[in-house]
Amino acid sequence: MFAWKGETLQEYWWCTERSLDWGPSGGPDLIVDDGGDATMLIHEGVKAEEEFAKSGKLPDPTSTDNAEFHIVLSIIKEGLQSDPLMYHKMKERLVGVSEETTTCVKRLYQMQVNSSLLFPIRGNHRRRR
Repeated sequence: MFAWKGETLQEYWWCTERSLDWGPSGGPDLIVDDGGDATMLIHEGVKAEEEFAKSGKLPDPTSTDNAEFHIVLSIIKEGLQSDPLMYHKMKERLVGVSEETTTCVKRLYQMQVNSSLLFPIRGNHRRRR
């Protein structure tokens, strides 16, 4: 993961996307996430790619009042214009995700139950005392 003290939200999300996209040579096969950001970026990216393939419609960052999600949609939109299957390729490479936070682990298990999780949850997720 790339990061530095004082980075902006835009820089943070750029770093997150860069950590997942290694160019034509591939990318990670397992995500070790803390807060679900990388997992969320891939899921939103796959959703946007499917919509783009169906309708030709790009994500609209102005469709949200959430400043952080605005950045996420902007990054996905840029990626779609250069590689309309970038997130699908990421999804296909991934064998699983390991998550640190209890809240996100619960969210991932819920996604698994409703069949919206794109790759399995890996490893032991123990409750902290």
